[in-house]
Order: sequence, then structure tokens, then C-alpha cells
Amino acid sequence: MSDEFKTYVQILGRGKKGARSLTEQEAERAMSLLLNEEVAPEQAGAFWMLIRIREETVAETVGFTRATRRFLAQQDRLQEKVDLDWPAYAGKRNELPWFLLAALALANAGVRVLMHGHAFVGEERIYVNQVLQAFELEESDSVIAADIALQKNNFAFMSLTAIHPVLARMMDLKHILGLRSPVNTVVRMMNPFSAPHSVHGVFHRGYDELHLQACEALHDNSVLVFRGGNGEAEVNPERDVTLGKWQSQQASWSRWSKAETSYKRCKDNLAVSRMLDHWQGKSSDPFGQQAVRQTLAAVVGLVYRIESHAACLAMADEIWSNRHFQWLAKAN
Repeated sequence: MSDEFKTYVQILGRGKKGARSLTEQEAERAMSLLLNEEVAPEQAGAFWMLIRIREETVAETVGFTRATRRFLAQQDRLQEKVDLDWPAYAGKRNELPWFLLAALALANAGVRVLMHGHAFVGEERIYVNQVLQAFELEESDSVIAADIALQKNNFAFMSLTAIHPVLARMMDLKHILGLRSPVNTVVRMMNPFSAPHSVHGVFHRGYDELHLQACEALHDNSVLVFRGGNGEAEVNPERDVTLGKWQSQQASWSRWSKAETSYKRCKDNLAVSRMLDHWQGKSSDPFGQQAVRQTLAAVVGLVYRIESHAACLAMADEIWSNRHFQWLAKAN
């Protein structure tokens, strides 16, 4: 048990009148203690759930993220350059993870994408690592493997365990506590290999604003955040989407109208073959076509600093039409 960490639990849990949120500095120190495993399990559980009750503040998010980035900077680093950091932690429930095809198309176009995520065992969701297995694309279990994957395909996927097992254990507290914790925000914010661009998908209302405000305080370079399908960084074509962007030291917001006016989701057919066939041009998936197109458009707007929706779509269409059709052929 950590006597120092006890102080942070007390700050959060002193009751309605006595409790308060953590300052940025307090959150940073508390996260450092957690990452260095200097905290008892009971203290960690109480800490995260006390914050979960009222949800994390911007100052807490900044402190947690800064501590995590500093902690990861001490680990082995990639030798290959990464252009785009793409967290993928939510999983998909009622459709396939079409955003993966958008990321692979960007990789085909020369953008080096590092995707990272975490699969919760027993949840009825489809995670990226499951689809990669079906595609016969290897998951990178180390920075060395990620370097090789980036050299070969401009794309690598690392599990949170591969990035650091301490963070993975923090995420898995959800199994014990039954609720998400602010760690879900941290892993989206952490940008473990300091890519110049990052795309964040969130689920809950207001978290897009929290992410952008935290990005400002952290002096991040270029970040896109939006409420995506099931919380992933995927534009749901059946809904309007509001894209938040932090770039050139300023925040901006743009609203894109939904691309589909009728219901195209195929939640009763979650076969990965739909994604394969769509990539290879064997068929045009009724939902996937616009999910990929709109997601790709949103991300190219960030990476290539394009403002208009029409111009983003034009570049997305060009990138998609030039993809390597046979790249995933061996997976069939």
C-alpha cells in the first residue's frame, strides 16, 4: 500500500462538500505511481471509480496523459517513422470495423499508420486483432516487429499489452469493476510513439470536447476527434458527424451531414468476408462503402490539412481507387 497515493484517494472521496477533482500535477503524480506499480489494488480500484462517478476533468486527463507519455518514453522506441497514431479500443458491436480498411488504404498511399488497441475477452464485440487474423496480417508483439511491419506495409498494429502490460492490466480492471475507467481516455490520448498526427474515436457526448481541450494543454501537434461508430474512429454514414480538430495551435469544428439517408447497416451479417470482398472490388458493401469513404475523408483532411468536405472526399476516392487490390488476396 502507498501512503502517498492514499492522499489522492482522500482528495477524491471526502464526501459532497470535501471532495474535489485532482489538479494537473496531482493527476500526473498519481498516474506515475500507478504505472510504476507502487499502489495497492484496492487503492487503484477506489481511485478510478471515484473519478468514474463524476467523469475525468481536462486537468486530470492532461496529468494522466503526460505521466503515461513520460513513462512510455523510457521504453524501447520505434526506429521507423510513424505518421499517424490510430487508437482502436472500443470494438464494434453492430457492424464490422470498416475503419481498418480506411487505415490500410492510407498505408497503401504511403502514410505510415500505427494502430493500437485492446480486446476485452468475453465481450460480444469485433476487435481489430480478430480481423487482422482473418486477413492474415500479423499483429506486432514488440517494437521490433512493429518496425518490420511498418517497413513492409506502412502499417502496424500493437496490442496494449505489447505497448506495456501495466496499461493493459489497468484496462482489464473493467472486468473486475464492471465499469470503464479514465484509462480508456488515456490510451486514446497517449500517442505512444509520438506520431505527428493522431485520430481519436469517442462514444460519450462531451468527450470530443474534453479530448480537444486536453490536446491544447498538452501542446499536441495535430489531432482529429469525433464521436464514431461504437466509439471507434469510424464515421457512421447513417448519422451526422461533428469533427473536432486541433491543428496549428487552434481548435476547429466542422459538421458533416450523414452520407446515407436510408438504413444500410448489416448487423446480422458480421462476416469478415464482407470487408475482404469490398477491398478486393468483388462487391461494394452497402454500409462499408460509405463508412470507409467518409472515415478516410475525415482522416485525410487531418493529415493533408484539407478543409472542405468535398475536397476531402475527392482525395479519399483517389486513395481508395489506387489501393493494392491483391494485398489481402491471400486471406481468401
